[in-house]
Amino acid sequence: MDREFFEPYARHVVVRDDFEAVVRRQLPPGWTLQRAGVWMHARPPSARLPVQGWKIHVSSVAATARIVLAIATAILVASGTAFKFAADLQLLAAINGKRWPRGGSGKFITVYPEDLRAFRRLLDDLAAALTGYAGPHVLTDRRHPDCPVVSYRYGGIAGEHHVDASGRREYLLRRPDGGMQPDDRAPRYTVPEWLTDPLGAEGAAAGDAMPLLGAGRFRPLKALAFSAAGGVYIADDLFEGRRVVIKEARPHIGAAEPATASLRKEFRLLRRLAPLDVAPRPIAHFREWEHSFLAEELLEGETLRGWLARRYPWLRAGATRMDVARYFDEVGGVFASFAATLARVHAAGVSIGDLSFHNCIVEASGRVRLIDLETAVEDGLDKVADAWTPGFAPKGAQRGTHAEAMAADRYAFGANLFAACLPANALQPLDASAIPRFLRQYVDDLGYPQAYADTVSALMHDRPERRPDPVAAMAALRDAIGRMPRDGWPTPHRVAPPAGVDGMADRLFAYIDTQARSPRKDRFVPAGPQVFETHPHGVAHGAAGILHAYLRAGRTVPANLLAWLTAGVQAGGGRGAGLMGGDAGIAWVLLEAGETSLANALLAAAPLDGAVAQHAGLHDGTAGWGLARLKAWHALGAAAALADATLAGDSLLACAVHVDGALCWPDGARQPLGLAAGASGIALFLLHLHLATDDERYLAAARAALDFDLGQGMPNAHGTLSWPAWVGGPTLLPYLRQGTAGVLAVAARMHACTGDERYRDAVLAADADLCRRHAISPGLFDGLAGLGETLLDLATFLPGDAARYRDEAMRVACGIEPFLLPRGEALAMPGAELARISCDFATGNAGAGAFLDRLAHGGHASFMLDEALHAAAQARCEAA
Repeated sequence: MDREFFEPYARHVVVRDDFEAVVRRQLPPGWTLQRAGVWMHARPPSARLPVQGWKIHVSSVAATARIVLAIATAILVASGTAFKFAADLQLLAAINGKRWPRGGSGKFITVYPEDLRAFRRLLDDLAAALTGYAGPHVLTDRRHPDCPVVSYRYGGIAGEHHVDASGRREYLLRRPDGGMQPDDRAPRYTVPEWLTDPLGAEGAAAGDAMPLLGAGRFRPLKALAFSAAGGVYIADDLFEGRRVVIKEARPHIGAAEPATASLRKEFRLLRRLAPLDVAPRPIAHFREWEHSFLAEELLEGETLRGWLARRYPWLRAGATRMDVARYFDEVGGVFASFAATLARVHAAGVSIGDLSFHNCIVEASGRVRLIDLETAVEDGLDKVADAWTPGFAPKGAQRGTHAEAMAADRYAFGANLFAACLPANALQPLDASAIPRFLRQYVDDLGYPQAYADTVSALMHDRPERRPDPVAAMAALRDAIGRMPRDGWPTPHRVAPPAGVDGMADRLFAYIDTQARSPRKDRFVPAGPQVFETHPHGVAHGAAGILHAYLRAGRTVPANLLAWLTAGVQAGGGRGAGLMGGDAGIAWVLLEAGETSLANALLAAAPLDGAVAQHAGLHDGTAGWGLARLKAWHALGAAAALADATLAGDSLLACAVHVDGALCWPDGARQPLGLAAGASGIALFLLHLHLATDDERYLAAARAALDFDLGQGMPNAHGTLSWPAWVGGPTLLPYLRQGTAGVLAVAARMHACTGDERYRDAVLAADADLCRRHAISPGLFDGLAGLGETLLDLATFLPGDAARYRDEAMRVACGIEPFLLPRGEALAMPGAELARISCDFATGNAGAGAFLDRLAHGGHASFMLDEALHAAAQARCEAA
């Protein structure tokens, strides 16, 4: 929707002549036509929509969509039935696209019958009128037996829902006994247990299960991935006795071209390339039910993205010049193979198009082979597919001729080679100077060879004719790699500190100031995509987080910010009761801003029940709910707030699970770890509750909770202690929301309050995981800024090591600097996946700016209630 910012589809400017004009011509007087998001809603006068019931969906391909809509409208207007439809052809293309959520895929028109009798009549009328038209199968529905574009399911219509603790809506169905259950919108047809299917049990939609495929030849074992276009499966080839990959394509779903046509083309290209051994060998292309399938060789190896992620030298604390040289030895060999593979493909008259590190497999031998040739083109035969992975295609890429297509592939090869520095390719569309910035930093900071930076720059040159042949480029680069120093000296670390940390913070806040001049109803300033899934007022992604960052830094708050926030909060609407997403956090910030009356009203209106009581954690559960009450008690001395916090603490103690003397709080099938949802964040709240009440039960529980998380730490590949997001999680993380930074932030505070050296020892055993200048994100919750915040915490609570921790925090600031995007005199921050700019607290300017300001001027951490901890620590020291 926008090249700079995350935006919802509601911001799309509708082409009214596509569909709206078709419907409007048929609507009698009194009917209304109103847009809501991607939909246009048509309603008769005095329409009474049922809360829930049987509803009908009509799908269509784009070519006949206007005709299908005109026919359906005539039937629905004649019966006085409310309905909605995709607002224009571009939105229909998105709904029918590969990336649309599978539960909503294919839904062009939704019909809301008033009752079961109307449902039966309309279902048959629409099926009779639309027989012969084509459209995607709606995965949540059962089809009409006589018309595949008409289908139905039972679900919410006028829609009962509740808001979870983070502010997201969860839709519900009311059972006959008055109870509620989730409205299941998973991509499969289900009927609530208290109902029977109106068309009977027989004739349920085919293709719902995965039986043997290919005339009994292939037995699917597990799914590797799903999209609206179909799945990718591991399967047994029962004829040949081997494992294979099977790719599925659903009809009438696609991106640059229909998925079925793309799969058929991929089979042809795999056959074309099979003698070259550069891609999986094709085994079969067949049709099962209405879907197309491609069976191909299962390649043993990992994606280039995964291969690099396990080897980056900056993952290792204290990497030496030998470590860097050995890394480039491997990179040189793998990319030389990659270049040779690409040369053979080009010589065969084929260009790849979407050539990213997700579509390259590195085998154990180091050989590179290509997968997912959906956008590949054979010269003279195929139409160019306009589909790219962001950051792997030149701006305004042209592939009209074979020469242009090969030049675009050379650029993509260079982009993959840049990813050997850092997987920050998504920044390139936001700022063309970002890649040179990172290359300079890694040459200076980690001793990457200058020849590497020069090679990447040449391959990614704006002028296609200036891009060298990858085979020759890699030969020259490998020669330079052979001359790299190979000793045990630390890597160079020649990068100077940023030119004024305070100046960086000033420029980050200046960008927020600029954006604050034009707030919108759905967000105060540009934020992460989560702001559109919840509400625009919370801490993590909304206006409260922006206000908190200004207040914490002692900066002049944008003149309209507090009024915008208070007006939005007073207007009502479900926001949830959690700390980072809901009213608990908003109230905390309003207390900081002196809006005590409104803060108290928010806290009083959110009891400890519903969604917030279903989770124990700090960010979106009971612990965060309770910590906000302690904030109110400290700020105002309100006895009711302390009573509420005690209620939260007792609730947590009552539902805790005891494991070998430690405490934890499972969340569904998983046991979260860390600050946001794990026992560490709960320990922080219980510690504060002990300080407020002097009740030893809470201190004992806080210790036991933190002990649980500390016991889950494990050495990463480079020997540094680290933490996964949950027990048994596959990836070790250093970050604040999940990972080492959050656990150590709480351990340092526990040491400060109790004097227990075990917690200091725990910090010292794992603090190397925080000492990083490099990470894949600069943000606060899951990036460098969060590591810096915890390093400043350690400098505060372990004063004997304060100088070392502040130096490491400055190194973190150096790592943030190349991510920052110049926008006039200000700086912007990339948010989620580095794909668009975000100003919010969790991922964007506000969070990073707050860290940099604290680094320059000092101050407390956010939402840790440190003012109470310092008083307790001072009292302990005086007693000692």
